[in-house]
Amino acid sequence: MFTLAIPAWGLGLLETPHEEHEESAWIKRCQNGDKDAFEPLVRQNAGKIQRLVWGMLGERREDTDDIVQEIFLKAYISLPKFRGDARFSTWVYRIAVNHCRDYLKRGAPLPLELKEEQVADAQPPEDKDEQDALREMQEMRASDELQRLLAQLPEKHRRILVMRELEGMSYDEIGEVLQIRPGTVRSRLNRARAGIIRVAVRAREAK
Repeated sequence: MFTLAIPAWGLGLLETPHEEHEESAWIKRCQNGDKDAFEPLVRQNAGKIQRLVWGMLGERREDTDDIVQEIFLKAYISLPKFRGDARFSTWVYRIAVNHCRDYLKRGAPLPLELKEEQVADAQPPEDKDEQDALREMQEMRASDELQRLLAQLPEKHRRILVMRELEGMSYDEIGEVLQIRPGTVRSRLNRARAGIIRVAVRAREAK
């Protein structure tokens, strides 16, 4: 059985700089049977996929490394089907999102999922506590506190927050991965932000 030698990456890993023509060359070599050519592709995408999985798994983040391994193994197996219609990073992101969704469906339900109507039609917060909570959320990165807040959101809200707030992806990039329009990305992101603000406010009031 083929096994990828993928380390347990840190959340802050910086991807190796690369040129687009180098990436295409690695893909072609890999498609032609050169297993070693897949390693550079893994290295330049590992950090992003690690952070995405970490954010999407919520309270099951202890499985992050295993899930990342499975995602890159699935990408390696599927690489002969890659035709370059999208960037390689976008293609791997789609595999990761779908794999995480399938994984979460197989497990027990996550606790405290906010109902859609609770976060619908979100507007910028006017309450001072909510403004403070939003500011704190924007200042947080890959922290335990952020993970606890994300774990209380529905999976579709977690993944879009990770892409935007942790990865800094544009609306167009997120839409390309999720195959939705930028306008839909904006509305979903507003709902997700409203949800995590409410969770943060409740957490502060409970202290």
